[in-house]
Amino acid sequence: MRRFRVAALAVSLLFPALVLRAEPSKMDPARRAIEKVGKDFAAAYARSDYSAVARMYAEDAIAFPPDGDMVRGRQAIEALWKEAGATGIKSLEFEIVDVVSSGNLAAETGIATMHIQPAGQAAATAKVKYVVVYKKVGGAWLLYRDIWNSMAAAAAAPAPTVTPEMHHH
Repeated sequence: MRRFRVAALAVSLLFPALVLRAEPSKMDPARRAIEKVGKDFAAAYARSDYSAVARMYAEDAIAFPPDGDMVRGRQAIEALWKEAGATGIKSLEFEIVDVVSSGNLAAETGIATMHIQPAGQAAATAKVKYVVVYKKVGGAWLLYRDIWNSMAAAAAAPAPTVTPEMHHH
């Protein structure tokens, strides 16, 4: 029995060292390239260069905007983003949650923040969640399938409840 306790003690003392020596999870090899696509996309969109945005999509790409039809092909996707700019979406920021890839396909999940200011209205922001499937074409990662939709609005704090007892002094 004593030998068991000594062995258990030795394992318990060594275990933290083994955990600390464990390799950190490896970043997906496509992540850096996809991060750059996101930065380039945001920069092109912010300068209203919708043609540059569209060139980041594969020729046979499909976008799935919220509450709308599928938008097929670069030309239609360019028009989609031009319309988004016209409605007052001024800029986009992307927060990548995850990137996984296999062969010539990669998937990115994330949250985008849209900075919106329609003509004559106050500036606002809105967050959307998204999934993008990329296709590697000629060594470049291009958006192949792009879907996004709204996130639930932050819940407003409930109004304080006034009860009759609160009015008694």
